[in-house]
Amino acid sequence: MNRIYTTFTIGLLLILVTPIHSLRGVQQSKTPMSSLAHSFEPVYSNEGKYLNVAELLDACRDFSSVLRKIGQTTLARDFESNIRKAEALYNSAPSSQRQSLSSLLLLERESGIHGPNGQLQDYSAATGLLWIRRYLEFHLDMYTAILASSDPTAAAIDAYKTQIEPFHGWALRKLFTVRLSTMMPSREDLLAILGNFQTQEFGQKEEQIVLKDLSELVSIWRPIVMQWRSTYEDLDLEDIRRA
Repeated sequence: MNRIYTTFTIGLLLILVTPIHSLRGVQQSKTPMSSLAHSFEPVYSNEGKYLNVAELLDACRDFSSVLRKIGQTTLARDFESNIRKAEALYNSAPSSQRQSLSSLLLLERESGIHGPNGQLQDYSAATGLLWIRRYLEFHLDMYTAILASSDPTAAAIDAYKTQIEPFHGWALRKLFTVRLSTMMPSREDLLAILGNFQTQEFGQKEEQIVLKDLSELVSIWRPIVMQWRSTYEDLDLEDIRRA
């Protein structure tokens, strides 16, 4: 899985170090964080305690669109590559076996393409969905810390150490830690990016709008990624190999 680890690392570094001048849009009625919260809200079924795959893939597509809107085209392409891996299986699966994440992943596992102890095939839906989840977990941790008034650099490093570092070899750990330590934007600039505000129009009112929308997104993401991780562990698909 070395290629996947490396591509993910490059993409994630790009989103974290985007210069503010790349934000060219005019602020709309909703921030990107608010739109994402709306997209991810129907993914988790409280009644059945499962993740709806169709809703999840739609929400991930919306996430990719948001990445493009804030200038993250390279990361969006990588994100879409992982989505396509999941969509390929979803579109070919019988309708009775693709509604929930667990049933879809079980179908793929029973095809025999994966190795033991969660050794996933690079091209599989399980691999694509694994890295989409890890990407969301990284941002969930970082955004939670930022909502608690942490410095973005410290928040990003802590989130990296928890969610990504265990799956990186020495070289990638060193590269990632140095980049996060030296190239994270300030808190104000990061919030402006997340809200798609021009820096010259970003003040206390705009900050409160972004923080409110970010808090809503975090509250929606948390049960999703918890169920997501539980599903992978139950099916022995949690690939923990290092790059």
